[in-house]
Amino acid sequence: MKKIFALSILVLCLSIPIKIRAQSTIEWSRDYKLKWSDFKAEADTTILAFANTVYKIEISPTNVAVDSNNHIQNYEALTAVAQFYTKLSWVYEEDDNLLKHEQLHFDIAELYARKLRIEFEKLKQEKIANFNTYSAAYNKFWTECKALQMKYDSETNHGILIEENQKWENDIIHKLNSIKSIH
Repeated sequence: MKKIFALSILVLCLSIPIKIRAQSTIEWSRDYKLKWSDFKAEADTTILAFANTVYKIEISPTNVAVDSNNHIQNYEALTAVAQFYTKLSWVYEEDDNLLKHEQLHFDIAELYARKLRIEFEKLKQEKIANFNTYSAAYNKFWTECKALQMKYDSETNHGILIEENQKWENDIIHKLNSIKSIH
């Protein structure tokens, strides 16, 4: 008997409110940079910030079948993409340097989406179809992504330290360029 599980929803429930699924998204692309008009939510003035970027690493396809042995059917199709949530992201005070800072949050999400795609490809090559194995890989890279995001905000004082932000931008862009994008 097959059970239908939504892989991304399961992971999503562990870390992000479920309402995100229904929001408009922008998939990360080398050719597209965020604009302030992409930040469509009303600013949350209870948070001490000038902008907030909401992103996620989405597993695709979103609905996968898992059999009674915990094996994902059609596991070969699994991939990961970084997505920006327009209706949850907001800006209070627009500034070019702040926009670069927010873009880099999205770039960091793409960096970890790439790492996850590489891990998924390794698992696929080994013909591993176990749901828990893919879920553990996702959780590992999602945890690392969140930790790096927090470090980035801390070391750049949320983008206020422009020179430090530029160092981070150079480092992340270098890392993105050194990892082939697998889709």
